[in-house]
Amino acid sequence: MSVSHRPTPLASGLAVLLGAASTAILAPTLDQRVAVVTAVVGVGLVVARGRESGLPVPEGRLWTVLGAALVLASLLRAETLADPRHRIELVPGLVGTALLGLGLRPVSERFARRFVSAGLAAFVVGVALVGVFEAAGPLRLLGATAAAIAAWDVAEHGISLGEQLRTDADTRAVELLHGGATTAVGVATVVVAMLFYRHGATGLPLGTLALLLAAAVTLMAALYR
Repeated sequence: MSVSHRPTPLASGLAVLLGAASTAILAPTLDQRVAVVTAVVGVGLVVARGRESGLPVPEGRLWTVLGAALVLASLLRAETLADPRHRIELVPGLVGTALLGLGLRPVSERFARRFVSAGLAAFVVGVALVGVFEAAGPLRLLGATAAAIAAWDVAEHGISLGEQLRTDADTRAVELLHGGATTAVGVATVVVAMLFYRHGATGLPLGTLALLLAAAVTLMAALYR
């Protein structure tokens, strides 16, 4: 399938790392973290192939096949974890990382944003499952939600830049500024939500707090554009 415009490489990398951070916040054990790192390396190989970059980008379809194999291996490892709670914490995030990678490669320009949005949905499902079945603490849930939304926002920005500018345009400063601003607002929103939760809003359902956080950061992303 022919692809003439690609998301910018720096934003693509930042988005994958933020998505991995969201998953890692929910999945604290060593086995889970190894699976997350394996998935990130695999997605990185799939997304990086064929890009024009000053970095040593791997060439050839063999790297894409290797990347896809690493993503599948991480999913299989997650599905075979002995503790079902560890599977709940890990599988949605790995699926979200894979979908994010399909949007950032992209497999299709037409569906790039849909893959990225589907990745965000998978991350949020992971947060919801951990919140429902494990009654996880607010900082863990809010941090994972903020990282997932930041990953979506940075990926969307990278797609927009890739559509509007030539592939050899130097957009690193713009990408870093946008990624830094999104991450900073996400962190600030989590801090404010935690202060609100601990001082006067302890009776508020945690799901409501997560929805407030999602709405605030999404609004921030829309206004920032």
